[in-house]
Amino acid sequence: MTKSFTFNSEDRHLLVISGELDECVAIARKLVANINAIELEDPKKANSYLGQECDAVIFHSHHIFDPNAFGAIAGTIRCGGYLLLLKSQDTAENSLFLTRFDRLLEASKSTVFINAKDASLSELQKPIAKIIGDQETNSTAHATVEQKQAVEEIIQVVKGHRRRPLVLSSDRGRGKSSALGITAAELINQGYEKIIVCAPSKKISAMVFQHATRINPDAVENNAISFYSPDDLQRNKPSADLVLVDEAAAIPVRILTDLLSHYSRIVFASTQHGYEGSGRGFSINFKKVLDTQTPDWNSFHLNTPIRWNENDSLEQFTFDALLLDAEPCDLPKNFDEKLDLADCEFSNINKAEMIADDNKLKAIFGLLVGAHYQTKPSDLMHLLDDDEVTLYSVTQNNLIIAVALIIREGEIDKTLSTDIFAGKRRIQGHLVAQSLSVNAGVESAIQLSGDRISRIAVHPELQGRGIGSYLLDKLLESSTADYVSTSFGATTQLLHFWQSSGFHSAYLGMKRDASSGSHSIVMLKPKSTDGIDLLNKAQNNFAQNFPHLLSDPLRDLEPDLAFAILSDLSNKLSHPPTLEAFSISQLHGFANDFRGYENTLALIWELTLRKLPKNNELTANEKHTLIIKVLQKNNWKELTQRMAGNISGKKDAIKLLRASVGKLLER
Repeated sequence: MTKSFTFNSEDRHLLVISGELDECVAIARKLVANINAIELEDPKKANSYLGQECDAVIFHSHHIFDPNAFGAIAGTIRCGGYLLLLKSQDTAENSLFLTRFDRLLEASKSTVFINAKDASLSELQKPIAKIIGDQETNSTAHATVEQKQAVEEIIQVVKGHRRRPLVLSSDRGRGKSSALGITAAELINQGYEKIIVCAPSKKISAMVFQHATRINPDAVENNAISFYSPDDLQRNKPSADLVLVDEAAAIPVRILTDLLSHYSRIVFASTQHGYEGSGRGFSINFKKVLDTQTPDWNSFHLNTPIRWNENDSLEQFTFDALLLDAEPCDLPKNFDEKLDLADCEFSNINKAEMIADDNKLKAIFGLLVGAHYQTKPSDLMHLLDDDEVTLYSVTQNNLIIAVALIIREGEIDKTLSTDIFAGKRRIQGHLVAQSLSVNAGVESAIQLSGDRISRIAVHPELQGRGIGSYLLDKLLESSTADYVSTSFGATTQLLHFWQSSGFHSAYLGMKRDASSGSHSIVMLKPKSTDGIDLLNKAQNNFAQNFPHLLSDPLRDLEPDLAFAILSDLSNKLSHPPTLEAFSISQLHGFANDFRGYENTLALIWELTLRKLPKNNELTANEKHTLIIKVLQKNNWKELTQRMAGNISGKKDAIKLLRASVGKLLER
């Protein structure tokens, strides 16, 4: 069968070559022989091509289809280019994700199909013609009117009022990173001395520096425009005329919040719907921080693509197939006023039926995206194809207003569980069950059945109406496991939400999660006698270690969060029932007289651990001082830095400590 292919410079194209792998590869390589092409055999290498552009991509999917890699590599293809998808002719019977993907391929009018067995290389008229002309912008011109406006908005951050940060958002290929680079170079040309570029990795910021170098090579060479990783920038906080944060959605909100507090002129750029992890979850969560800290913040969104044309067929297919632009359902006017939980319906979602109804699937995934800081296309595949994942929904008037994703864990045989406990084995999945065994020290934990609530999401227009608690209650009622668990980036607000439904702290991760910037906490609610025994053992171990962890790996844990966990563990904390009279007199000497802190340190630590978790009379500053100084053992300088604005130094801190100890002694 003869196939003739020529570039249509108005669009990008998807070619599906199916058959045996070696035959598919031979045809694909022949087609792109004379053009700038990328061949991606290992999906793990997809991110190494970030910031690059090409005329064609050969994407291998015979052995594994990685949706994250597919989304990433598609963004490197410029206007008029081709994505050649190599795939088996076998039907995807065991994958709902691939069943839907194949259905969308068949429905796509712009997709070209080639059967490798029928195609003859000698019959192919010619390889794909090379793209004529340079698609890139020159060194000074802005590619679109929108990009010029974006540059002007960024410059206004520097020249306008302080504390008015800009959030610059766009989908991929709109020139967002280019605008950052152009602006940085133009500002240096205008006499500004230091522009800092921050991104999750230097590779991700390559396009920023590429465009800055075209306009002002010396600025990059002389470090007038320089790169800092998020951790380095947060730690060192060098002075700068402007800080440009690229792909902010991939940086923990905790770090972004700290940078926002320190730098009065800062821009946060984020991909709105990207393979890297949804920027929509970022915009929802970080907007709350901006509203609180810098209410005069501004935003600008780039709509017009630069790397390809509007209504590009490959972009539309990628968005549809990976649900990059999934949104919750639209609610009728005044829907919230008519909402009645008594009329809501709780039900198990049939996945096979869900993929047959794309509107329903988009509404469900849209809710999950908004509820999580980062959501990737692979999460959609996991949701659809993992048999251990169950979906539940809350609907009213056939509109999906809340969803929950539950994963069954545990029920591992004793031999394997013993190896897991000993650290000899690690199995895929079973996140909480393995953590309870290995980290919390309960060997039998992974033998029990557990339902882990992976995500729970409520429509953004209906939050605060009790729907989340309603859904959680229904999930607890329906669970047949020994225990129900959850694991999330710990915040005081979330901890209190789960505690209000009867969940208790069982373990806290020692390191902050790379995506959320928070320590992951495991919480449990037992459903059986074995589940109760598991919680007791896990909490006993946690309570025994937590006070000591606070002064070592958890020295920077937020004091409010530390207090909430201590309160949850208060009945498990081990200490003598009473303090001796001699010890009490020494504590009174510190609180009311002039006995030194260091000379009373051990007794203050014991008193704090004994009385603080159950004390509601101390002020926030008093609680924070006791936790940061006494339990976390920060030095006086570190204490002053962490409580900036509340104490000015050691003298203020000692005064607060004396008052705090006095109040604890009164109870």
